[in-house]
Amino acid sequence: MSLTDDIKATVTDYLEGDYDVVDAKVIPSPEDVPFGKIAKKMNVCVFSIDLRHSTNLLFLHDKQTAGKIHKSFLYVVSSIVKHFGAEIRSFNGDNLIAFWPAFHKSDLGSCVRAAMTVKWLLDMELSPLFETYEKLDFGIGVDWGEVFIVRAGIPRNANNNDLVYVGKCVNLAVAIGEQARGQDHVEISRSTYDNLEDDFIYGTQNGQKVDMWRSGNMEWQGKKHETKVTSWYWRI
Repeated sequence: MSLTDDIKATVTDYLEGDYDVVDAKVIPSPEDVPFGKIAKKMNVCVFSIDLRHSTNLLFLHDKQTAGKIHKSFLYVVSSIVKHFGAEIRSFNGDNLIAFWPAFHKSDLGSCVRAAMTVKWLLDMELSPLFETYEKLDFGIGVDWGEVFIVRAGIPRNANNNDLVYVGKCVNLAVAIGEQARGQDHVEISRSTYDNLEDDFIYGTQNGQKVDMWRSGNMEWQGKKHETKVTSWYWRI
């Protein structure tokens, strides 16, 4: 069988008929999802962070300096999301996507707290270190919902396959993160806001209980979506 015939047969198999869909309780690793017509589904909270003007770094600095900035940025974000219980499932240059199971309000709270902590570290606590080279601007988007998880790529080669998370919440979180920017580095979907516990909605200002979030919006896929934006942060 030629390569073309082999590819055609596999694609035909993938596209025809139903998949065997299994409910998942934890964020799976690639080895937890077999190849073939098999998928897992679960509710997840999605954290997406985007580093602004990352391409400009290659023109403003040499490759080594640009690499230092990217590596340090991704280390900070990775450390915080893992600290708050996430599983990282995508590195894409200047973007990172992490997932939490989303079965309880506290799961969404952990994701939002991670976002607000990243904001504090990158925009305040560690900003003087980055400003040696470049003042960072970034946006964090958060949404939640059901995803289908499939393993895609080439079988029997760990370097050439990975999990794909298919769900509107993933794409919306990425789009929100691309919109959010300083000083309002953290922006979440209205659905996320509506399902947060009070500790993640209200703060204290001048001795008064206040909503940490204000209304925002974005246009995505030809429709307007209500969001919530904050400049508040969380120290650790």
